Amino acid sequence: MFADILSSAGRSQIKGVLRNQSLIAGIGNAYSDEILHVARMSPFKPAAMSRDEAMRLYEALESTLRAAVDGALGSSAADLKREKKAKMRVHGREGEPCPICGDTVRQVIFADSTLQYCPTCQTGGKVLADRVLSRLLK
Repeated sequence: MFADILSSAGRSQIKGVLRNQSLIAGIGNAYSDEILHVARMSPFKPAAMSRDEAMRLYEALESTLRAAVDGALGSSAADLKREKKAKMRVHGREGEPCPICGDTVRQVIFADSTLQYCPTCQTGGKVLADRVLSRLLK
């Protein structure tokens, strides 16, 4: 079923597919960054992928969300946001070292959102272009 959702999304970027509430409800910007980091996938990877990649992504999705729910258990409502942020690997951590490889977590800004990722873990060392900065330099 999950692989079918990805396949039907075709060349759409996986980050957008994960955030699309009509396809997969409940994953927002922060957890999509985290899931893709755990899966070691670029946020710009096309959603149509091999069965093995889809399984790796699904396992990352399940483990990331399960850890988030388990981490929230017993926390007061007032502490939830702080607890969530403290446990993030890449989201909201631009400029900090990746907890897995030590590379610097990078950020890409879009008109309506941002994403954070680790170049070493997710894009084979390639730093993704930040389109907002590119437009400012022209």
